[in-house]
Amino acid sequence: MTRPSSVATAEISSPPRAQPRSRATIARRVLASFAVTVVAYAVTLGWGIAAQRRAADDSVELGRGYVPVAMRLAQLRAAQATLSTLVDGIPDEREPGSTRALFETLAGARRTMFLETRTALTQTLPEVGTSSTRALAQELSTELDATESTLDGDRDLFERLFTAIASGDRDGVNKTILSLGGLEHEVDRRLRALATRVSTSIDELSSAARDRELRSIWALAVLAALTLSVGVVVSLHVRHLLSPLARLIQRAQSVARGDLTAREVAASDDEIGQLEAAFERMVAGVSRTQELALSNERLAAIGKMAAHVTHEIRNPLSAMGLNVEMLEEELADDASAGRSEVKSLLTAIQREVQRLEHLSEEYLRVARLPEPRMEAEDVSGVVQEVVDFARREIESVGCTIDLRAQSPLPPALFDEAQLRQALLNLLRNAREAMPAGGGIDVRVVAEGMSVVIDVDDRGGGIPAEIRARVFDPFFSTKGEGTGLGLAITRHIVEAHGGSIACEPREGGGTRFRVALPIAPAKASRAPHRATSGEPL
Repeated sequence: MTRPSSVATAEISSPPRAQPRSRATIARRVLASFAVTVVAYAVTLGWGIAAQRRAADDSVELGRGYVPVAMRLAQLRAAQATLSTLVDGIPDEREPGSTRALFETLAGARRTMFLETRTALTQTLPEVGTSSTRALAQELSTELDATESTLDGDRDLFERLFTAIASGDRDGVNKTILSLGGLEHEVDRRLRALATRVSTSIDELSSAARDRELRSIWALAVLAALTLSVGVVVSLHVRHLLSPLARLIQRAQSVARGDLTAREVAASDDEIGQLEAAFERMVAGVSRTQELALSNERLAAIGKMAAHVTHEIRNPLSAMGLNVEMLEEELADDASAGRSEVKSLLTAIQREVQRLEHLSEEYLRVARLPEPRMEAEDVSGVVQEVVDFARREIESVGCTIDLRAQSPLPPALFDEAQLRQALLNLLRNAREAMPAGGGIDVRVVAEGMSVVIDVDDRGGGIPAEIRARVFDPFFSTKGEGTGLGLAITRHIVEAHGGSIACEPREGGGTRFRVALPIAPAKASRAPHRATSGEPL
């Protein structure tokens, strides 16, 4: 039977480095949500303040600008109307002297009112009004000046009128009254036109203010609704962000009740997601630690029992085996036919004694399993030696073995003797899984921060419901055996800080995967075995 050649890979891939990712933290998201709410509120508040400011400006423009102008114009128009009425009634007056005194008083008051109206138009209204209002004030002031200049000749007409009255010149009185009346009525018409323009401007400003107020009310209502909607959405968003905390609390309570089953966690880049993932990793670690502790307790109990039982039966077994050998030697000299049946019985007894001795040795391995003495070395060399040692035994039952090891490999921390025992258990388990023969594949590679050893067989495979129990002490799917081989193997691997898993192999069969941690740089040293690029 030809021995299959093992091929070593010539390249080693460095472990991938995690690329730093920018993450949006919970604090940033909550702050952003709060900022959105504040911005929405600020927009609403700013719009409301601007609307109130415009309403206040309109009120000031009306109250301190247009209203004083309108009042001065009203007073001026009243005085002018009184003068016009007085002029129309002069021909019927019987006491011209009192009428003249009244006329001079009203004329003086009118001049004062013209001055006050002009002041309101040129100073008060422009100070509080808009640019259009200031332009209107300039137009009204110009018109007022023109109206006042129309009255420049009224005093001479009054003097002529009263002179004609005093002299009894009826014809002169009528002509002067016609001229003076026309002048006074023209001034009254112009003042009425000015008052109409001011009133129209007040109406337009009031109407515009009402329209703006109505639009502002609607805009404020819409913005308030939007702000409320933003607040509701932000509240729901923050609640969604913080919802994993409730799940985490429930999960912590279930763990406190003893539920250590690892659960999948949705990927998240915020602190709560990381906390949830770390919590699940902690739970998984506690579960593994608990399982390891239980397994160690079981193995310790088995070891104590095995040491006691083995101590009690080993000496009798040895004596029985020695006596059987002595009887065989004595019977070997006797060639009588009657002794052949006795010889066969002695052979059967000897075989059973050897089986019991083998079982006692198996139990003693559990009792004597020491703490590993870790050294940083090349795993592939040990794997190569174990494969070479077990090759004859494996090939004797029609199986083949193929080893592929990556080279060079980073050194790992392990106890060589215990690792050899674990690998032999896995190889023998793979051989027993293929009673009709088949291929065993052994692969050694570096993955991440571990050196991984895969042992694949092409047997019938292990059902999923059984796969989780294969590492339990005394559990075995075979009709013979102690069921301690894989339990001891897991104990060895986990004592090294590694992990072992039983997986279905693609294409049929089973894969046992052992992962040992890579040695730290300070613990690494040059391995005592050469790991060249040649096939192992």
